[in-house]
Amino acid sequence: MKLLLKSGLYSALLCLAVGLQCFTFRGLPDHASQEQKAETCDGKQQYCSSTFITYSGILHGGVLVKECSFGETCNRTHIGSLKHIETSQTILCCDKDLCNQDLVPDLGEDYRTECLACQGPPKTCGGNNHPSMRCGPSQKSCIEVSITNALSQDIMHSMIKSCSNTSACPGLSAFSNGQKPVSYASTHHCCNGSQCNGGEFTDEDPGEENGLECYSRPSPEESGTMRCKGQMTQCMDLIGSSPDDVVMSGCATEAFCQGLYPHFKMPGWESTQCCAEALCNHGNNGVKKETHHDS
Repeated sequence: MKLLLKSGLYSALLCLAVGLQCFTFRGLPDHASQEQKAETCDGKQQYCSSTFITYSGILHGGVLVKECSFGETCNRTHIGSLKHIETSQTILCCDKDLCNQDLVPDLGEDYRTECLACQGPPKTCGGNNHPSMRCGPSQKSCIEVSITNALSQDIMHSMIKSCSNTSACPGLSAFSNGQKPVSYASTHHCCNGSQCNGGEFTDEDPGEENGLECYSRPSPEESGTMRCKGQMTQCMDLIGSSPDDVVMSGCATEAFCQGLYPHFKMPGWESTQCCAEALCNHGNNGVKKETHHDS
């Protein structure tokens, strides 16, 4: 009997010596599940806590802190202020090993996703070393767009990083006028989670021929036919001031035909017409165009 009591007491003392285990984290709330780490607390820290800190005024944002705690300020909200900045801290606590894994205070309606922001050359906008922007209430995701413009002799690359809405993420928006595999392409990558848009430039490969043939016209003075590649499953005309004023023709993706791309200038271009059958674009005026988009 004494042996059993000693054994139980030893086990209890061992657990006390080892200490409580809690998840620790400091950063944006939607990064916690991927980045939090389990740590053993100091013997005097008997609680695991999750604290959401918001600040407003000249700065806006929110930080989630997970850590071991002594418990004096548990399950409370504290309001404070610094110079021109209002702060609020909501603290929740629990007392079991790793119990703060999914413990997160209510983020409130004012908490918004933050996305990296940049517009410029790939060397400037690649990676994640950029300032962030606070997204609007309806913008729950981040986006990065890799743009290739090969309409002139020089091929131009650029990037955009910003806030977005995943329902409007078009993937690849591209066309070819027959002179180059891709004359214009904007490749969109959308992601959920603050500052998740930290990728590098994507150089789009047009892919293999897909069986569709379209009339091509690099300029109003040149014409021919071309075989479409990859996701370019539409025959396309860029139209000028009248239906017979064809500025350029070729193959395009559905996203380009729907106008889902960062707009760019081209002399004389006023609208876009697309159709999905072989040689149905400007070389065959008897076929009705299926998609209309004003540039």
